[in-house]
Amino acid sequence: MSVACRLVALAVLMGAYLARLPPVASAASAASAASADSVASVDSAATQRRQAWVIQASADLDPRAVAALQQVVGAERRLLALRAYLRPGASLAERWTWSQEQLSAYASTTEGKAAAVDLNAVIAAFDSANPGFTLRVNRMPRSLAEQLAHWNENRSVGSAATALASALDRQFAGGAAPDAQALRDALLNWTPAVAVTLAAPGLSAHGQARAFDFQIEHDGKVIAGIDAASAHRQWDQAGWTAKLHAAVGAAGNRFNGPLSTPYEPWHYAYVSRPSAP
Repeated sequence: MSVACRLVALAVLMGAYLARLPPVASAASAASAASADSVASVDSAATQRRQAWVIQASADLDPRAVAALQQVVGAERRLLALRAYLRPGASLAERWTWSQEQLSAYASTTEGKAAAVDLNAVIAAFDSANPGFTLRVNRMPRSLAEQLAHWNENRSVGSAATALASALDRQFAGGAAPDAQALRDALLNWTPAVAVTLAAPGLSAHGQARAFDFQIEHDGKVIAGIDAASAHRQWDQAGWTAKLHAAVGAAGNRFNGPLSTPYEPWHYAYVSRPSAP
């Protein structure tokens, strides 16, 4: 076969071979898919490691807290909630959210009736001192289910949870697996850069019907609400923080507040009256 014929035959074979190759774009897509699979594998391993930490560090915790952790979405948010459950120590049980039966019955108890009277006194004192403005209060307690729903979707919780998980990853990278006490110590020693705007599920004061959120209305519109991002502008700068505090004092000072961490100038906790001897 002449050289020319051989070149033609080689060209034909090369063309057939190239025709069977995947296009360049497909090859790039395959590489991208492989990279995504690799990232997903790393993320999965991190999630499994963090969930193992949750299980390990929550050993011997109050069963109600363990059950709540199982309903928190994501290992990172579980770690943040677990930190909150470890901090109270032995007082966790007395701070835990009441059952639905207890919450439903509170309004008819002696304390519940007294709280209603004292709330009305605060409202009357505020309205008298601030004509044209109306003080409203949310008297509804917050069930564990509601607290869980808020925790699972709150942005500040998500940011703090991610920061906590990353800090633990760095602290325990490359060494032996930490034991339960080392994990608990790491959780307790970590401090968020920005305060989370929610109590962990089960630990909200609203869960025992003794916490109340006030808001101020003018001409039927809320001018000082319960938005954390607007707290300083709507409450402090406008003077409503001081005016609400004055009304609480004028009504007998039966409420502690406002809440300092996280800062909520609208949040007050009821101080129950001592039982008669």
